[in-house]
Amino acid sequence: MKKSIIGVATVLFALGLSGCGNQQKTSQKTSTPSKSQVFSSKASSSSASKQPSASSQEAANSSQRVSSSSEQAVWSSAKGQQLAAFMSEWQKTMGQQYESYWQGNSADMYGLKIPDELSQPDGTNGKMAMAVGDKAVTWALSANGQSNAEYTIVAIYSNSMRARFGGNYVYLFTLHNGQPEVLVTGQNQGNENNWIYFGETRNEALREGFAKIVKGD
Repeated sequence: MKKSIIGVATVLFALGLSGCGNQQKTSQKTSTPSKSQVFSSKASSSSASKQPSASSQEAANSSQRVSSSSEQAVWSSAKGQQLAAFMSEWQKTMGQQYESYWQGNSADMYGLKIPDELSQPDGTNGKMAMAVGDKAVTWALSANGQSNAEYTIVAIYSNSMRARFGGNYVYLFTLHNGQPEVLVTGQNQGNENNWIYFGETRNEALREGFAKIVKGD
């Protein structure tokens, strides 16, 4: 009788181990990812790594804007240095001495400080408006040759510091409708319009020299 009980217990115990083994195998099969799942995970990770970050994309856009801005610039400090070298030689042919001027360092044209006291056509920002021909015009100083004014001034030269009274001249190196144009005045008196009149220089060497520098020739 005891042998029968022990035999039944042994069979039941063996069946129990077999069941546990099957459950473990089933559990292992369930928890193991399929090949398709592994591939999908790798593909997703690879795709994410190839996407540019927001910061890198912004840097690329910024670089493109800087490049575009540089291509649009008509005037530069390098061209300003070329003009200074040209004026150094040109003044010798004229027997005169010219200095470079800009905002905050004006040429004294018989009491009118150019450009600090040069006015716009509406009379603001100065004493006398700049006129070309018989018309007061808008103007702007620009280090890169870009502005919305009729005349964009990129350089100013005058002999007013060393010239005798009556022989003062101020040259404005400008871009008018995108084209290089050198304006000059020797005006020493006021007028009812309160304008200072400029006209294009007749000096061919000066016109051609400035045009070559602007165009990069």
